[in-house]
Amino acid sequence: MTVKVSRIGLKGLEGYWVKVEVQISPGTESMVIVGLPDTSVKESKERVLSAIRTLHCDVTDQKIVVNLSPSEQKKNGPIFDLAIAIGVLKESNLLKDAIPEKVAFIGVLSLDGSIETVEGLLPALIAAKDLGFKKVYLPFDPFIPLDMLEGLDCIIVRHLSDVLHDLSGQASLLLTPNTHKTYQASSAYEFQKDFSHIIGH
Repeated sequence: MTVKVSRIGLKGLEGYWVKVEVQISPGTESMVIVGLPDTSVKESKERVLSAIRTLHCDVTDQKIVVNLSPSEQKKNGPIFDLAIAIGVLKESNLLKDAIPEKVAFIGVLSLDGSIETVEGLLPALIAAKDLGFKKVYLPFDPFIPLDMLEGLDCIIVRHLSDVLHDLSGQASLLLTPNTHKTYQASSAYEFQKDFSHIIGH
C-alpha cells in the first residue's frame, strides 16, 4: 500500500501542490527519496528517521521509498520533512486515521521530533489557500500573520506527536489564530519616508 500526503512546494515565491507518496516494504533498512530532490531534501531522511524513532516507530529491516510528485518539478529545501514523516507513520500503521486530501503539512524536523519554522513559510501558506487547502499544520512563527489567512485553518504544532494527536481527534493544546495572536497590525509601526518619495521608481 502507498500513502499519499499533501505538501506545498515553492518555485521562487510561487507555490504548487506536491504529493508525498510513501511506500514501505521488507528489505535492507534504508530511505530513498525520488522526484528531483536537491541535497537539502535528500538530507530529510536522516531527520525523519531520527524523529519517528522518538515515537517508537520501528523501521528496522524496512525499505522506505518516498516519491515527490510531480516528478518533473525540482524540489528544494527541508520544508518536506513533516509531510514525509506523517507518510511514514501512516504507512507504518502508527497513525490509523485517514489523512484528508485537503490538509497540508509544512515544517522542518529536529532529531527529537520538534517541528521548527523554515524559510518560505508565508508564501507556502498563501499558496495553500489559493490551491483550496482547508487546513495546514505548521510550526510557530511570530512573523506569520495567521489571522489574516481567512478561510485556511492553520494549526500550530511544536512536536510530531502533536500532529498525531490532532489527526486522531485527541484533545490537545494546539494553537490556532483564534487562541494565540502572533501578529500586530502594521499600523503599529511608523516610518518617516515612503516609497512615493523615490522619484522615478
